[in-house]
Amino acid sequence: MPPTLTLRAEVGHVSVIIENFTITVSDQARTTAAKIIWEDRNYPNQVLFFEIQQDGNEAEAVDEACADAFLAACFPLAAIHGESRVQIESQPCPMLVEGLYTAHAWWAGWGGMAAPAPKIEPNARQFSRHATGSRNAYAFLSGGVDGLHVLMCNRRLYRRGDPAYIRDALFVHGYDIGKKARHPENERFQMALQSLRPLAAETGVRLIACRTNLRHLPSKPGFWAHRHNGAALAAVAHAATAGPAFVFIGGTYQVANAVPLGSHPAVDGLFSSQRVTIVHDGSRFSRLEKVRDLANWPAALAALRVCAANLGDHPNCGRCEKCLRTRLELLAVGVEETAAFGPSLTPPELWDEAVPEPIGDRAICYEDLLAPLRARGHDVLCQTLEKKIADYRRQLNQGVRWPGVRP
Repeated sequence: MPPTLTLRAEVGHVSVIIENFTITVSDQARTTAAKIIWEDRNYPNQVLFFEIQQDGNEAEAVDEACADAFLAACFPLAAIHGESRVQIESQPCPMLVEGLYTAHAWWAGWGGMAAPAPKIEPNARQFSRHATGSRNAYAFLSGGVDGLHVLMCNRRLYRRGDPAYIRDALFVHGYDIGKKARHPENERFQMALQSLRPLAAETGVRLIACRTNLRHLPSKPGFWAHRHNGAALAAVAHAATAGPAFVFIGGTYQVANAVPLGSHPAVDGLFSSQRVTIVHDGSRFSRLEKVRDLANWPAALAALRVCAANLGDHPNCGRCEKCLRTRLELLAVGVEETAAFGPSLTPPELWDEAVPEPIGDRAICYEDLLAPLRARGHDVLCQTLEKKIADYRRQLNQGVRWPGVRP
């Protein structure tokens, strides 16, 4: 059995302090920032920022920093480091405060998170960002299957004048691209942004580049994916939107096989405020169903980017587990080749090289592939997938709940 990942929080009696809020506006961007202080830990003080690209005519849209963005970003980190309080030099929305407490209850129930939750202590008397004006709709879009499918379904469901019709797409630098301070990956970010522009033009959405250094704050191995990233996306949503908004986050797993992750259908909506409604979208679909839908959309296939590797001028390495899995999904729905990956057929020997150990909850995605791949005569590939699935089921039978937290 491989080593398991334990997200066990430290227990302490100290605070994370969020103070010195600033906002800087130019013709190109709006940047909100705050100082993050770890009261009694050996972590350096840092300035957390959210930079949102904007047009010149939006320069006066926001005249104060959004406390909700910084609280959503930092509360999960305070929880995993065992802080007893989050002191914030502003007044966040009480709906978000209550939502964070409830999200913490979910995390504690899943395992790896100590109770009680850090107490949120604002030191301002009045919540100042009121929900006024007409509602706009945003979505996160990076080129991944989930985000592309959200946009496709949105265009099927809503008319141009509907409040939930997505007009703006947020692409974040600092999460999967630029997550390490020593590797900003600016060229890769621009390449990925440019690859989305044809699709944005076809669907009539405005691409908004966002930057943040949230992942440079002290965390723990595995915490980002397994508990933090839903709140982190919501933090960008609160920072990026000037007025009332729906913000769509593409779901990862189908509800029939929901996995305790940082972005989850039971939790993402809890990061909403009275101004910003976070919508975890698409979780009634399996991964294969999403790929089957996208197979009929050439612009989506051209923009597809699932890989975390920095490969210069190519969006996907084609050899990591996620690339191999996506190639097989394309093959299963009848797409033999794409510009994003080349041939969809993957040689079986690549799997042992890319995935030498059991792959945890991602094995769920392989079960739907067996029947269509076997129908196409790919028995050897199916045997490889069945071994990965069996390894995962054996882990579950031994009492390990991914990400390795025992109940």
